[in-house]
Amino acid sequence: MAQTDTFTRWSVIASGEGGGRIASQFFDRTENPGIDDRILVMNTNRADLRNTIDRLKAKLNTTDEEAVIESHALEFGSQQGAGNFFPNGEACAREDLDRIVNRITEFGTSDAFMHVATLGGGTGNGSIPYVIDQFKDGLRDLNDDNAAQEWMDSVIHAAFGVWPYYYEQPQRHFNAVCGLSRLLRTDEDEQNADMVLLASNSHLDDEETGAGDQYDSINDAIITAIDLMIGAGRETRSVIDIKDYVTIPSQMDAYHFTPAVATDLNGSVYELEYMLDQAAEGTFVPMDVETTAAAYAIVRAPERMIDDGEITEPEVYEAFRDWTGKHDINVAGQASLTPKRGRGSDVDVLLLLGGFDLNPLLDHSWDDFEMLGESLAGQSRGGGADLTATQLDRIVDNLESYVERNAE
Repeated sequence: MAQTDTFTRWSVIASGEGGGRIASQFFDRTENPGIDDRILVMNTNRADLRNTIDRLKAKLNTTDEEAVIESHALEFGSQQGAGNFFPNGEACAREDLDRIVNRITEFGTSDAFMHVATLGGGTGNGSIPYVIDQFKDGLRDLNDDNAAQEWMDSVIHAAFGVWPYYYEQPQRHFNAVCGLSRLLRTDEDEQNADMVLLASNSHLDDEETGAGDQYDSINDAIITAIDLMIGAGRETRSVIDIKDYVTIPSQMDAYHFTPAVATDLNGSVYELEYMLDQAAEGTFVPMDVETTAAAYAIVRAPERMIDDGEITEPEVYEAFRDWTGKHDINVAGQASLTPKRGRGSDVDVLLLLGGFDLNPLLDHSWDDFEMLGESLAGQSRGGGADLTATQLDRIVDNLESYVERNAE
């Protein structure tokens, strides 16, 4: 994987209005470690893309709409929306794959992509798994440039999928189950995304309000987790980088993760193991922590505390070992200490928990998925896209076999 002198270069690719809403909040951060302004939001629906563009203009404090569109937005496909039917979103991406590729390659030779989509809809949920698959395996016919192809072959693809609220209509839960399966596995039952990160709206918003400001709070939590995850690769102290996150879990076939975050903990008062426990209580999906098969701990502390020896790398390693031992977790994983600006004592902790039993999350959607499965198989909802019974069976088989390998 190509590296700059000090950090991995990331690009963010978001599709659908939900994904665009999340991506736009990156611009609220004073610093985007490794991302800078390499952010592209895509949509098949002009009105939804307009909402995202307006949001980007507000975040960037600009009235130059053309500059925002040229730098950060793309309308793709000939349909006006996916109709909450993920095959339509995939068909639009297939139709305009060359335009999507050209826009993404304008970011230059990124080392990793963070693909973002909400899994209940049709646009992002349909297009993102397809785009990842094509980037990994299908671009040779689109690009004759050997150097460009070598770059594309080396890029690591992480995906962040957001589960719909539990109360939402069955169609959205049908989409979510299909989207998770397609992010994890290709039609040929091979690994698709190198890492699949998951968050659940209802788990992060336990009152299930679904209000706009609550979406912003959920999305801000997601951005915080991504910042912590990417920020660890910025520094030379006990670096954990994207290649560390994906290599062993992929070999174990246990490459789905959820973040667990605790921020603003007083590092002068609390023990590190307590901080890890606090983070573990903040998982982004329902799960049993003791089913974790791969874990990474990132502790971010003020540089002053690190320089003064108040928090050290050996202490972080030891606390992580003690924490995994206390929970009887036999994991593949690493721990990292990374600095942040500021002279206070506030410490942030991210646990990336992977390979856990997915059934507590799927239980909220499986009945809806099965109820709609038979009626949707063989349907077409415009744009020439359909979902055959064979395709649906493959989606089910791929997901069930993956979940079974990672269940207790």
